[in-house]
Amino acid sequence: MFKAAPNPYDEVVATDENQTGENWDLYLSVWEKVNDEGEQGARNVVAALQKRLQHRNANVQILTLSLSDSLVNNCTPTLHREIASKAFTSILVRIVNDRNTHPTVKTKVLQLLKSWANEFRSNPGLGLVEEALDSLKSQGTS
Repeated sequence: MFKAAPNPYDEVVATDENQTGENWDLYLSVWEKVNDEGEQGARNVVAALQKRLQHRNANVQILTLSLSDSLVNNCTPTLHREIASKAFTSILVRIVNDRNTHPTVKTKVLQLLKSWANEFRSNPGLGLVEEALDSLKSQGTS
């Protein structure tokens, strides 16, 4: 029948398990592509980030979180809306609540949620990030 077009961000090399650290040249190319593609680029990259965050390799998760933060810091509010979506924030909460998640990954997620909640505070449309953080605090995680 109808086959969905492949997500061009699914193979983001910047989060490959063979990477040994952050590759800012790759990050820059992702920022530029997302900004050039507008709303569709923001949707696609966040969908790819969601997949990578569910990887069981802690290194992949850390690199994906790092890329996510760099996107928030270097892309338009269109991307911020996708990061603050229910789908993305619920994955972050799930990662923190998963007892099998590496402690470094949990710490990174909590740091980013705090940072993003503070950054997005002036925009009520991005309140799900703060709600996710409050939910984790109410569970005794923070």
